[in-house]
Amino acid sequence: MTEVLEDEYGVSSASLTFVDTADEDASAMIGVSQDSQFEFDQPSTLLSQAWTQSQPEATNDNNQELTFLDEEDSHQAAQNLPPHACSYCGIHDPKSVAMCLTCNKWFCNGRGSTSGSHIVNHLVRSQHKEVSLHKEGCLGETILECYQCGSRNIFMLGFVPAKADAVVVVLCRTPCASQATLKDASWQVDKWKPLISDKQLLSWLVKVPTEQEQLRARQISAAQINRLEDLWKENPQAVLDDLEKPGVDEEPERVQLRYEDAYHYRRIFAPLVAAEAEYDRRDKEAQTQSVGH
Repeated sequence: MTEVLEDEYGVSSASLTFVDTADEDASAMIGVSQDSQFEFDQPSTLLSQAWTQSQPEATNDNNQELTFLDEEDSHQAAQNLPPHACSYCGIHDPKSVAMCLTCNKWFCNGRGSTSGSHIVNHLVRSQHKEVSLHKEGCLGETILECYQCGSRNIFMLGFVPAKADAVVVVLCRTPCASQATLKDASWQVDKWKPLISDKQLLSWLVKVPTEQEQLRARQISAAQINRLEDLWKENPQAVLDDLEKPGVDEEPERVQLRYEDAYHYRRIFAPLVAAEAEYDRRDKEAQTQSVGH
């Protein structure tokens, strides 16, 4: 057979070497690609295996540089917040917070993950409308009210510059802004602007927290704000962590097609009737405390 192949194709210039699978050196060839420079005494190591083996060492070095915040430390930090910290996110810079005079809760002028600032969010959802600034804030401890009539409805208040002095005068939109010339002709009534702009208090009243401060603060969504505001109506001292307690969002039992007895019927419908009555009461209170009046 060999002579026939040599006559047909010629004599090969290289000799072939075959390795028996039972040979001890065969195990050294596992994982080795076809390498023309391979010799039997050459150590065989896969590049991918070598990289994989060295990778955990680099990972361990990187882990040593990372710092993690324990949940207990985070909870302890939340408990150590000052009284003027934002009731939503915890920001407590005196220049960035304002107090709702109706419920005596503090809120910041940052948006967080919501469309409006936290103080404006609270005022709108709770139908509250009176605001006071912090004593260490930009303007000191000041209650925002109309200079002429004393109205404290923040949604009706604005400011006008004075012609002579480098000051501004806080006036309500109606009726004082339209009648202000009767009291002082130096007020530029035609330049009246509201104290709330783009769903935030003006920055010269309450400073807007920096982006870094808002990222480091406690994150709260619009849905959590709604739930917290509803919880405050029942428990004014509630905090954000109370939303995670069992039973807070517990829904009443669903109505049945058939009931076992009168007690079963009463057990299901009594909570539903009470919830509907409470909803009607809150709805009527909201109608009598309109934000714009």
